[in-house]
Amino acid sequence: MKSKTDAKSVIPNSVYISSSQLQRTKWLFFALCCYLLSQSFTVPILPIGPWAIWPGFSDFAFLLILFTFIGCRRSTTPLSIPNQKIFSIFIIIFLGCVQSYLFYLASADRNAKGPPFGAFQIYRLVEYFSLFWLIGRIPLTPARLQVMRQIVDGVLIFVCLGVFLTYAGVIPLSSITAHLPKVGAWQYYEGVGKLGTKGLGFVGYNHAYVAAQVMILLILRLHLGNNQKKDLSNTILLVLSTLIIFVSESRSGFGAMLFLLMLYLVSKPIYALCIINVAWILPVLASKLGLQSVEMNSVEGSIIERQLTVFQANKSENLSGRDERWAAHLSSLDENQVNWFVGNGFGSAIDRGDNAHMLYLQITSETGLIGLCIFIILFTKVLFYLHKLEIKEKPFFWGTITFLITSFSQETFYPQPAFGQFLGFYMSSLAILLRTRYVVEDCLANSPGLNEKYEQPK
Repeated sequence: MKSKTDAKSVIPNSVYISSSQLQRTKWLFFALCCYLLSQSFTVPILPIGPWAIWPGFSDFAFLLILFTFIGCRRSTTPLSIPNQKIFSIFIIIFLGCVQSYLFYLASADRNAKGPPFGAFQIYRLVEYFSLFWLIGRIPLTPARLQVMRQIVDGVLIFVCLGVFLTYAGVIPLSSITAHLPKVGAWQYYEGVGKLGTKGLGFVGYNHAYVAAQVMILLILRLHLGNNQKKDLSNTILLVLSTLIIFVSESRSGFGAMLFLLMLYLVSKPIYALCIINVAWILPVLASKLGLQSVEMNSVEGSIIERQLTVFQANKSENLSGRDERWAAHLSSLDENQVNWFVGNGFGSAIDRGDNAHMLYLQITSETGLIGLCIFIILFTKVLFYLHKLEIKEKPFFWGTITFLITSFSQETFYPQPAFGQFLGFYMSSLAILLRTRYVVEDCLANSPGLNEKYEQPK
């Protein structure tokens, strides 16, 4: 029998785990796989409660993880040191948000719209922080990571296919939400389908969420495949994701995806040359075949014209009213200088007519500069650990930086209805990435060459 020290000598930075312990957590791992599968369809499935909390497959998968964890909690593993430190900041954030919400609730006007939104945000934080803690306790071996990679492959392709089919009008948006009442923001989802087509897929009513969902599935897939030589399949998935985000009409998402694509291709010049040649040949071929009249339009007009405005973000007409929303939130902070430090209250952003459409201003508007400082500390830690633990191209590290950049025009990392389950999925993925590396005893005995197969971070 190998000792814990022997395990570390076979695979660096790894910890020994017995095969019996792994066996006792098989249903917990099955629940995790169900959660990953649930990301393929994030439209609510039951109209229970207010429209913003209608449960979907992800919510039921969370409950499955919770109940299976209770049944095998003694066989689970402790949080890794990075996950422990990140989770401690999550606790501080949660307590601060609850306190902010209670102060806001005590002083809010009777006609204020914010209290229900604040309650929703607290509810989601409980769910997402719990997911992080639960998934961080699941022992993940190389074999289990391989299964997860295959699942994420399928989910990413399915999500991309759904976006394309709804954009092309093959699947009407109204058929996807036929089981839901037409209330809240979900009225928009079906209403768009009556006016024309839009690439929203099976994700949600906000195209920014569609783009973010494709991107996080992609970077998680790239991370899980980092130990294997899959340059061709990685490049194909990158190009596919870029095209799908293009037709989703999310301008910030498309700009972010181009950034990720260029970062990846810098170290893959052969693939970059192939993509450039294909991008040049296809339009020429289309014109020769008489396909030049094919238009890329949706309910909002020409997709090409819309996406080109990503390079003209300095013009106010391309901000879609964001400058007016920013001014409203800044004005509310100026009304009382104390608000700059403690904010107007967790959930209060809607009282200014709408969310800030900028993550950093949204955080400041509701929780003040104190909340913004805690957020900066959190992601400083996150980026530090991602850079330290990821290998090769560091896809999740760069993907997180890209999400932080897109947050200048949207509330990417905020528990709001428009972004559905994104924040929970990001936290779950983060728990997976910052995991402890486990090696099973039987694998050490039967696979002496395991160190060569699975590269570990230095």
